[in-house]
Amino acid sequence: MVIFESKTPDKTTYEYLQTTELIDKLNPSGIEISRAIWDTNTNVRHLVEKHGEEILPAVVVNDFIMITGRYPSKEEIRQILHVPDKLIAEECQGCGCCCIQGYECDE
Repeated sequence: MVIFESKTPDKTTYEYLQTTELIDKLNPSGIEISRAIWDTNTNVRHLVEKHGEEILPAVVVNDFIMITGRYPSKEEIRQILHVPDKLIAEECQGCGCCCIQGYECDE
């Protein structure tokens, strides 16, 4: 999976930081997720030329554009790359809510 981004992505957003965390967690396990600048991929470049940078980030798997305009969710990464549940599971903070499927912490 390659995530094509603008030349200056906002590195302070929750989505960017969550994606960075997932990349750092999954790459050592052999699940490859990388980042690249959008103009290094012909298909993404054509899309940006036609629709503008609003379609970024663009997620590409096996040269197929799968997602545009946002980062993939943990569940999408799990499904697309067949990630074992144990590698991408939420880590409980002790509040109890994230240990219950369908609930997330407000903290």
